[in-house]
Amino acid sequence: MDLLLPRGYLSYSQMTCWKSSPARYRREYFENGKKLDSKYLRFGKQFAQMLEDGQIAQIPRYSAPEHEIKTIIGNVPCLSFIDSYEPTEHIFIEYKTGKIPWTQSKVQKHEQLVFYATALKSVTGIMPQYCHLIWIPTEENQGTEFWDKVDKRVMLSDKEPMIFKREFDEREIVRMEKEIVKVALQISVAYRAFIEEQI
Repeated sequence: MDLLLPRGYLSYSQMTCWKSSPARYRREYFENGKKLDSKYLRFGKQFAQMLEDGQIAQIPRYSAPEHEIKTIIGNVPCLSFIDSYEPTEHIFIEYKTGKIPWTQSKVQKHEQLVFYATALKSVTGIMPQYCHLIWIPTEENQGTEFWDKVDKRVMLSDKEPMIFKREFDEREIVRMEKEIVKVALQISVAYRAFIEEQI
């Protein structure tokens, strides 16, 4: 059966949305409803732009920032955006901002890194041996104005970023390939049913 996906491809954010809440996925992707938004997500996007513009020089970067990967895994079109990629060494960096510190255990369990490694292997034929996740601490600034106190602003903290190395195993890649196909099929079946409901 041919896949029918609402965006025509599967991304990591789509996959995690579907696995955590099919009802939310339906609202956001089938019905084109409002997507989850917060000041923390907005700051994450702002940070990525600041990094790309060279405003944060002390954070390690590779030669290909915001590297787009379009590939097909199994029979599933996949789209990924890697924060920073070094094609000569076939390694990448994922940046995370936030108040809560990351740990090595949390990094090991973070499936987004395996999703990206799987996409890279699909495109290049080479499995990345490792990647780095860099946690950039943030804090909420309470200003003197009334509205600043009500809605604190997210800003970079004075704390030093933490760099974690995450190695990959071939078995993880195989497992992720199967997971991508399984989730895409589930979404496709649900999307066809949704379309039929509209007729």
